Amino acid sequence: MANKTSPYETKTIADVLSEFKVQTATGLTEEEVKQRQTRYGLNEVLEKKQSMVLLFLKHFWGLTAIMLELTIITSFLLQKYIDVYLIGGLMLFNAIIGFIQESKAAKTVRALKQSLRVIVRVLRNAKWQQVSGEQLVPGDIIRIRTGDFITADAKIIDGVAGADQSAITGESMLAGKKEGNMLYSGSVIKNGECNAVVTATGINTFFGKTIQLVQIAKPRLHMEEVVSSVVKILFLIVLVFVGITLGVSLLRGETFLSMLPLILILLVTAVPVAMPAMFTVSMAKGSQ
Repeated sequence: MANKTSPYETKTIADVLSEFKVQTATGLTEEEVKQRQTRYGLNEVLEKKQSMVLLFLKHFWGLTAIMLELTIITSFLLQKYIDVYLIGGLMLFNAIIGFIQESKAAKTVRALKQSLRVIVRVLRNAKWQQVSGEQLVPGDIIRIRTGDFITADAKIIDGVAGADQSAITGESMLAGKKEGNMLYSGSVIKNGECNAVVTATGINTFFGKTIQLVQIAKPRLHMEEVVSSVVKILFLIVLVFVGITLGVSLLRGETFLSMLPLILILLVTAVPVAMPAMFTVSMAKGSQ
C-alpha cells in the first residue's frame, strides 16, 4: 500500500541525495535547514481549530435538540410559559455542561501531545544532534534505532530495521527494511538500526495525507448514532400513543386544539433531554 504512494521508493539512494543536495557525511547546514523550513514548513500536520462559539452552538443542533426546540415553540404558542422556561433552561444547562467538559478534555489532549514530543537524532553541520521531530526537513540525515517512532518519510541509506507499520497499513506483522527501502511516518522501529534521508515531512508524508483525509471527512460518532436511535425509537412509540389518543378523542367529539396540551406532554416525555450531556460528560471524563 505504502510503496505505491512515494515516488522515492524506486529512486536510487544517490538520486535522492542528489535531489535534496545533501552529503551523508555532513548533512544539512543550519542555513539550509532554515531555508527548507520556510519552504516546506514544520514537520507537523496542523489541526483545524473549531470556533468556540460554533462549538457551543452545536449543542443546539441535532435530532434531540430540534425536537426540544419545536416543543418550546409549541409551548410558547400555547402560552405554557413555565414549560418554555423549564425546557429552555435545561437545554442551556446541558449545553454549558457539555461545552465545559469538551473544553477541559481538549486541553488535556493538547497537554498530552506536548509531553509526547518525539526527539530524533539528525546529522547537521557534520555533527549528530538531537532535535524535536517537528524540526525535520526534507534532506535531513537521521539515525534510527530500536524503539524510535518515525515522524517523517525517509529512505534508508544503510543498515536494516524491522518496522511496525500497523498504524498506516493495518498489517500487524513487522516489515523488514533494508538499504534503499522507505520508512513511513507513523511507523515504529521494533529492531535494527539504520541511517536514512528524509524525503517528505508534514502533510506531504503518507501519514500526513491520511490525517488530512480524516479531517476532511465528517463521519458520525458512535455516540451520535446511539442517541439518534434511542430518540427515534422513543419518538415512534410516542407517535403511536398520540395517534391512538387523537383517534379516540376525535371519535368522542373533542377538538384537535383541546388535545394539544396532552400531545405536548407526550412529545416532551419522548425526548431524553439529558442523554447528550450525559454522553458528552462521560466521554470527556474518559479522555481526561
